[in-house]
Amino acid sequence: MDGIIGIFEFFSRWFPSLEDTAEFGKIGKYYATESMLVYDPYTGTYDADATPEYGEDTLESFFKKALEDGLEGQELGDQAVFK
Repeated sequence: MDGIIGIFEFFSRWFPSLEDTAEFGKIGKYYATESMLVYDPYTGTYDADATPEYGEDTLESFFKKALEDGLEGQELGDQAVFK
């Protein structure tokens, strides 16, 4: 993944529109490689039960709602990955 990000960064010197693509790749790499669970230094493991949760929405419920009602209200504007 680092190689692909590097390619985008290299070509963004001449094609500034690739800067966002490179940055998106860096963010994607972070979330793909870093644990989002709390690390317990005493056991040396990640603990899902100790990880705080916020809200009650789940990805499954979001997809069910999207299938039933569509994605109205989910427009991302400038934050959209693909335009």
